[in-house]
Amino acid sequence: MRHDRCRILTAALTILLSASSWLAVQSARPARTLELVQVSDWQTQTWYQLDGHGPSTTCDLQPGHRYRLVLGCLSEGTQTHSVSVHLTALRSCPRDGDRKVLKAEPLAQIVNRWPEPRAVTSRCLAPVIGSSQPLVSPREFYLHVTDGDLDDPKQYARITAVNVACGTRVRVFVDQQLTSGEVTQSRIDALVRQLDDDVIPRVESQFGPLCDVDGDGCLAIVLTPWLSRLQGGRTSVGGMVRSSDFQQCALPPLGNRCDMLFLNSSLPNDSALRDLLSHEVAHAACISQRVSSRIGTFRDEEDWLSEALAHLAEPSWSNLDHRIAAFLDDPSQYPLVVSDYYRAGLWRNPGCRGATYLFARWCIGASDPKLVRQLAQSKNRGRRNLEQATGRRFEDLFRAWQLSLADDEELAAPDLQSVLHRLGSAGLQPKICCDGSSEHVLQVRGTAFTVVDLRVDEFSPRTLWIAGDTAAKWQFSICRCSDESLGKSDRSSLAATPR
Repeated sequence: MRHDRCRILTAALTILLSASSWLAVQSARPARTLELVQVSDWQTQTWYQLDGHGPSTTCDLQPGHRYRLVLGCLSEGTQTHSVSVHLTALRSCPRDGDRKVLKAEPLAQIVNRWPEPRAVTSRCLAPVIGSSQPLVSPREFYLHVTDGDLDDPKQYARITAVNVACGTRVRVFVDQQLTSGEVTQSRIDALVRQLDDDVIPRVESQFGPLCDVDGDGCLAIVLTPWLSRLQGGRTSVGGMVRSSDFQQCALPPLGNRCDMLFLNSSLPNDSALRDLLSHEVAHAACISQRVSSRIGTFRDEEDWLSEALAHLAEPSWSNLDHRIAAFLDDPSQYPLVVSDYYRAGLWRNPGCRGATYLFARWCIGASDPKLVRQLAQSKNRGRRNLEQATGRRFEDLFRAWQLSLADDEELAAPDLQSVLHRLGSAGLQPKICCDGSSEHVLQVRGTAFTVVDLRVDEFSPRTLWIAGDTAAKWQFSICRCSDESLGKSDRSSLAATPR
């Protein structure tokens, strides 16, 4: 019994000594300094930068106002990252030590320095323009039709196609597996005229001339039903252009060693066909610039910028409207920068394509149409190509684009308004964070962003807490809405001043 009491007393004494040591260490440890971003003189309808101090930040907000917050993720890749947003009363903020006040300045206006496009000269770029060419013998083409490895010859189908028409710039082949009359000769002749007289001249004026890889003076157009049953029958596309076909070193079946594009034999009508042809010929023109001016190994443009440029060639909205609406429905889930859509599992993802079109459209609108040709003719790729052409960091362009969408500046364009109205889309809808609500944890993918509306009651100031995933690189921007926007619908235009 006496031994038991001794053991208990010894254990209690050990616990007390350990606790005393822990308290001594804590009291000796310097207090953590909290970084508070303070906007001392809020200018209504002006954006302020809150990032630059790590993945987390705080900011005091004035009472009785509404704020719009844009949280952008600059991380490479398409992974999803978390960021939390919370409004608290000033007195309830954690006090782990002193506050270090950091002043937020209004974001400076972005002035782009747009260089003149460089001239590209190459014997391969001279298009052959003359009378209609004679028909040629049937020809074999190869197309990747599964979801298997692009470098595996077994994943390709062989297409035997007959030359049924030829114009001054194009030669049309029809897959032999099509039944007679499935695509009428009159439809094929109209296709040739549309490409010769409208699409190719217009696209070449934007991007530069098509190259003639196989020396026959014509761009090959292959009509095939295979495009209705790609990836084992799960995917249908209207058209396809592959850079491997334009490279002499890519032997069949991995490449066809000619300038060409595939078209689905189920051709759409009217404006949809014009948009489709413009998009695919734009891809062919962009590849032509790289094939003809390359130094060393051929380097494809990254998918996101390649698709953005091709979408800019489309004269109407049949190929874009649903993609824009998908992106605006939740921009946080659609990364902008994706170097390879297929390997990222985002091939033909509508939201990603809507993002890249709106971004490229904004960049062109901030400069002039010459930027399209310069991007197409550059030997650089992706972000580097964009930075070289614009003279601006990608980070600056990305933030300015986010803010143009968040304050409805970009979406106020009449053509976009017409598209959104026709689709019944309300446009970009901010998430709502009300005073006194619980912490909001948001998910944002790399090179995507989300928009949050903050509501502060009229009686007392609040502190905004933002805590982002430490593995990500963040951009935090905030704007105080005008008083006129209070009491209106959740979606109110901020009409922010130029940045």
